[in-house]
Amino acid sequence: MTIFINLLPYMRDEEQLDQFLKRWKGGIEVVTEGYDWSNNATDWNKQNPKFQAFSGPISVHTPIFDLNLAAPRYSVLTEYSYEIYEQALQWSARLGAKHAVIHPNLQSTPIYHREETQQCSKNYLRKLGEMGEALGVKVVVENVGFHECALYDEDEFVELFNEIPSIDALLDVGHAHINGWDIPRMIERLGERLTVVHLHDNNGLYDEHVPIGEGTIEWDGIWRALERAQHKIDLILEYNIGTSTELLLEHAEALEHNMGKLGSPV
Repeated sequence: MTIFINLLPYMRDEEQLDQFLKRWKGGIEVVTEGYDWSNNATDWNKQNPKFQAFSGPISVHTPIFDLNLAAPRYSVLTEYSYEIYEQALQWSARLGAKHAVIHPNLQSTPIYHREETQQCSKNYLRKLGEMGEALGVKVVVENVGFHECALYDEDEFVELFNEIPSIDALLDVGHAHINGWDIPRMIERLGERLTVVHLHDNNGLYDEHVPIGEGTIEWDGIWRALERAQHKIDLILEYNIGTSTELLLEHAEALEHNMGKLGSPV
């Protein structure tokens, strides 16, 4: 397993980000709506020296703000969203990213006409997966949305990767917890199609992205399921804005050496 740290904690602090990149030698997940995005117009032709100079493996979390691949009523929106994701994948390839994370829908939008909406999303996910294969970047699709805003339930999420061979799964533990999913069972059901896991905690009600052990997720079963996996799964700490570098590095080290000590009862 390779340990990655999502750069969300540094979304508002470029100086701290630069310091972190000097200290951390594992993987990073670049947030495309990070510091540069909030201060400048998006320019996918811009090369970012700080990431290109980074020696560890890179994942890219492609954009989520204002984009929706699952809006069959509004083809202009879905086509625009698809074009942005195409540009983000090309940018990811130029960075040498291992994988690129894509949301299949806008996670705050209630799902109506479920089958039609799912099919709309699948059409674009299939094309993006094939484009990722051509670029050498694995497209991983994340479980997003809560309750009536979730495009896929547990069974549908597993079936998505049987239906579209060019994409793999990213299981977000925090999102799954809010929706009441059986997380250890999902790790087993997804099998070798599970490429990445987002790790963070919450109270079961809100997507808080607090550190492991500070919410109500039961971690022991998750660690056991990951340890039983017969293939390599990348683990990404996805903690909220403002999380300290010291805590991130402490938790990353714990994941590398002993997953079970994170989130276990004292």
